[in-house]
Amino acid sequence: MKYKKNNRKIKNYLIMKNVQLKIAITNLIYMFLFLVVVVLAILSPLYLDIFQSAELCNQYFSAKMFIVLLERLAYSLVILLILAFLHQIVITHKICGPLVNFMNTFKKISEGNLTRKILLRRHDFLQEEASRANEMIDVLSNSVSKIKNENRLLRMTLADAMKGGVEAEKLDEILQKAIEHADHCNEHLSKFKITEEFYTEEN
Repeated sequence: MKYKKNNRKIKNYLIMKNVQLKIAITNLIYMFLFLVVVVLAILSPLYLDIFQSAELCNQYFSAKMFIVLLERLAYSLVILLILAFLHQIVITHKICGPLVNFMNTFKKISEGNLTRKILLRRHDFLQEEASRANEMIDVLSNSVSKIKNENRLLRMTLADAMKGGVEAEKLDEILQKAIEHADHCNEHLSKFKITEEFYTEEN
């Protein structure tokens, strides 16, 4: 079965808006504080020269350099914050995109649909986890398929047993086959572990 290429549009990069914006804004605040400290460290000598230097020429030169550097650093600061914000959105999308895929697939599994797989893009995170989940889906699908097949054979066998005019010897043979199919079903079902409380309530 071929799957369509799993591309996400640019407008969908905020696939989990609340989570992505929270992470991006938090990181921007820390980055902004870091850059402010760096800028202050760079400009503080010039600022001190403006008010502490005894020579007017030095004060003028320090003030001019202070304004030029402040202007350039301010532009750089804005550009860095914008790039950092966009980068954070891209990075968080590579995590949140797969998480949405996981949630949608698990929802289908809870509804009894084992046909959906987790399909990630090449650069998405959680590739190994998606592979493990897909292996789990394959195992579940294979087990359910075997149980359904044994159940179908069991029903066919019981239907033969219910036909009138069946000899006692033939009936015993049919019922033996029914027991074998029931044992096969039980063998496959025994691989699944469930809570005893749920099992007791249902049975």
